[in-house]
Amino acid sequence: MKRTVEWIAIIATRLSSFLSIGGVVKRTVVLIVIIAVCVACFLSIRGTMPFMAVFGTSMEPELHAGNLILIEETSPSDIEVGDIIVFTIPAAIRETYNYPPVIAHRVIDIRTSERGVTFRTKGDNTGEDPFGVRPQDLRGVVSKQISYLGFPLLFFQSQQGLIFIALSLLLLALYLYGDELNLGKQAVHRGLFAPVIEESQRSSQVIAQRLETTEKGMDHTQQALNSFASAIAEYAGHLKSHTSAIQGLSEASQELKKGAAEQNKVLERLMETIEKKTTVKEEVTPPTEPMIPEAEKVKFPPGCFRTRPKPTDHHKTSGAG
Repeated sequence: MKRTVEWIAIIATRLSSFLSIGGVVKRTVVLIVIIAVCVACFLSIRGTMPFMAVFGTSMEPELHAGNLILIEETSPSDIEVGDIIVFTIPAAIRETYNYPPVIAHRVIDIRTSERGVTFRTKGDNTGEDPFGVRPQDLRGVVSKQISYLGFPLLFFQSQQGLIFIALSLLLLALYLYGDELNLGKQAVHRGLFAPVIEESQRSSQVIAQRLETTEKGMDHTQQALNSFASAIAEYAGHLKSHTSAIQGLSEASQELKKGAAEQNKVLERLMETIEKKTTVKEEVTPPTEPMIPEAEKVKFPPGCFRTRPKPTDHHKTSGAG
């Protein structure tokens, strides 16, 4: 197992150094070789290649699972009892007895009948096979085996192995021809989308011009806003000074209102006092003249004897003398 891992590491190192050289031809050759190896490994499972991996334990301890056996072509007439032969199994027998497509078992008997020669086989670790091997199904005899080299081939027998190999080949092709694919994609992109790209470029230029114009307008607007803000700040300063003056006037008017209210109270008290004094005086002072009704008062012209003062007793006395 360690030797197999070492061989795989050596092959990977050599392959990476070869790919680093570059060149489309070399990369194509590498890809073709890898695909050919994969195809050969797949065909080896079907027994069509001169080698095959041992995938069972029916021939242990002679053949171990995971070993790679080399197949030597031989004529059916040269087969002898005790030889380990490699043969294919027809589909009907394979489905009936659940056998693999190709198998390597030891010959235990050779029978001849009217239909021809048939070989009876069995595994060293299992019983006799329930069918005979026909000469046309014979692939050859086992000549040599290589330890652990059959494990990579056995991986192709599973569905996961086939999927892994297919994806690996696809990724390898993308890696080898990534630059060419990128150039081709760019060429196709330019050919198909050139009108759209040109139109988008024009639209981008128009948008850029509009953005530039908008930015200029925004700059002017910003300058105007800055000027307006300065004017507002200055006006706010003036308003602040006017506000302090108005506050002073308001306080003075409040004081005046308070003084006027106090004066009104004083005047009201004076008026009340005057009214009280007048009432008392009217009550104390007697009337000096008889009250003459307004209807009896008659106005005479000046110089009339009625307007002269009436003679008193003193006047009468002095007239007599």
